[in-house]
Amino acid sequence: MIKVEIVTPKGLHFSREVNSVNIPTAEVEIGVLEKHMYLMTLLKPGLVYFDGKMENGIAVTYGFVDITPEKVIILAEEAYNVGDIDPGKEKELFDQAMKKLATAQTMEEMEEYEKLRERARTLLELVERFGRV
Repeated sequence: MIKVEIVTPKGLHFSREVNSVNIPTAEVEIGVLEKHMYLMTLLKPGLVYFDGKMENGIAVTYGFVDITPEKVIILAEEAYNVGDIDPGKEKELFDQAMKKLATAQTMEEMEEYEKLRERARTLLELVERFGRV
């Protein structure tokens, strides 16, 4: 078993021991088991899920992942149970990001709006796949 914690600026969102955890990182989704090698990497928007059960996963946005052989700490800007995501709000954020991307004048603006677009798109896809009926 490996201890997993998901922490956001609002506090501890998830804390439990699991057999395995899958995490969306900037490069690739990784699977982590007990006694994993030390690793620190970037988190990207997606689904963190446990013991191979995607339907019970937690949606996260950007952040960092710190892995030790005994513990995984996921520091995320945001974390949601998929059923708690508001698709109307995310659709609105996606549309706003698309409009702002079209008029962005600096590389920094483009990166900021692309990040917002990716976040909203990913959360919408998770709601569509696992969320509300």
